[in-house]
Amino acid sequence: MDPADLSIRPLGLAEVIDRTVAVCLRHFRALFVAMLLVQAPALFLAHQLGGVVEILEAGAADPARAGPLLTRALLRLPWVFACLTALQLVATAVAAAIVRPALDPRRCPRPSRARAALATAGTVVLQVVLLGAAPLLGALPGALLAFRAQGIGTALAGSAGAVLGGVGLLVVAALRTVLAPVVAALEGRAGPAALARSCRLMAPRPGASLLDRPGVRASLVLLATFVLALAVNSLAGIPRFLALRAQPGPGGLALLGARLPLSLEIPIALLEAIAGAALQPFSLVAVVVFYFDLRARAEALDMEIWAERLEAEA
Repeated sequence: MDPADLSIRPLGLAEVIDRTVAVCLRHFRALFVAMLLVQAPALFLAHQLGGVVEILEAGAADPARAGPLLTRALLRLPWVFACLTALQLVATAVAAAIVRPALDPRRCPRPSRARAALATAGTVVLQVVLLGAAPLLGALPGALLAFRAQGIGTALAGSAGAVLGGVGLLVVAALRTVLAPVVAALEGRAGPAALARSCRLMAPRPGASLLDRPGVRASLVLLATFVLALAVNSLAGIPRFLALRAQPGPGGLALLGARLPLSLEIPIALLEAIAGAALQPFSLVAVVVFYFDLRARAEALDMEIWAERLEAEA
C-alpha cells in the first residue's frame, strides 16, 4: 500500500493511533491555526476555574461568608465546564472537516459549509445539554432512596447508588454520542439526527468480543491519546508552575488560584496556547479516524473508496 495513502480501512487499535499521527502531521498547519482560535476562549475559561479556587479560599478564611461564596463557586462551575465541553465538541467538528479529504477521498456530494456549521452548532448545544442531564438522571433513583431512607445503611446505599448511577450514565452518554460532532460536520445531520447516528455507530454488534465493542475500543483509543497529550501538556505547564513557585506568597492549593505579573502571564499564556494548539488535534483526529474505522467495519466504506479508485483508474 502506498504510505502516502491515508484513506480509511478497518484498523486495529495501534493502527488507529498510527493513522492519527500521520493525518495530524499531514494537516498540521491547518489544524494548528484552527486550534489556536479555539485556545483563546478555552484559556479564558480555564482561568475562571482559578477564580473558583480563590472564592473557596476566601470562604475558608472567613467562615461567615463561606456559604454565599460556595454557592457562587458552585453556580459558576457548571457554566465553565459546559462552555469548555462545547469548545471541545466544536474543535472536533472543525478537525473532522480539515482531515476528511485524507481519510475519505471519495467524490461524493458533501454538505455545504453553511449547512455543516449550522448542523454542528445545533448538535453541540443538544449534546452539551444531554451530557449535563445524564449524571442528574442517573443519580436520581439513588438520591431519592437516600432522601427517603429510614436507616443509615439505606441512606449510604442510596448515596453510593446515586454516585455510581450518575457517573455510569454520564460515561454511557459520552461514549454513545462521542461521534456526534463528526457526523454533524461531515454528514450535515443536525441535533437529534446526529446523536442518533452516533449512537447507532457506537452500538455493539451482535456476537462481538469485548475488545471489538465500539465503546471499549473508543475508550482505549481516547485513553491512549489522553495519556500522551497529558504527558506533553505537563511539560508545557512547567514554566507556569516554576513562575508561581518563585512568587512570594503561600504555596500548596493556593497556587491553583494565584496570579502572575502581567510581564510573566503574557509569554507563559502564549506558550500554553501554542502547546495546546499543537497537541489538541491529536485527540480530536483520533475521534475522526475512529468514526471512519467504524464506518469501514459496519458500512464497508473502505470498499466504496476502493471501487471509486478503480473506476477512476479504468
